[in-house]
Amino acid sequence: MFRYIQRRRIKKVIKLLSAKMVQSYGSRDFFSIGQVETSSRELSKRQQQIALALFADPQDLDVELVPIIQLLRNDVSNDFFGGENYTARDVLNLLGGGGWKGGRMDDDMSHRFGMNSRY
Repeated sequence: MFRYIQRRRIKKVIKLLSAKMVQSYGSRDFFSIGQVETSSRELSKRQQQIALALFADPQDLDVELVPIIQLLRNDVSNDFFGGENYTARDVLNLLGGGGWKGGRMDDDMSHRFGMNSRY
């Protein structure tokens, strides 16, 4: 149960910060600690730690934050990247566009009976 809540929390931070980070600083392998802290200022303390684990370079972290952030990085790596190392660019690519974006339906039967019908 705890893993489920943690994954939801991580996904929420990715969703909230990805667009803000790219718009403010552009896409890059790692963001500086100051950039991450500035962008995540309105988030809770735990969400700020997750943001550091997702977007900041692990080599630049303060000594007292390293154990916490490293545990979070391991969780993110196992949950989203199959245990591989990741960069901020990989995290930004997790939010892919999905689903139907509008436009014409070419299938007449779906048009008559609804998009989710099985005819």
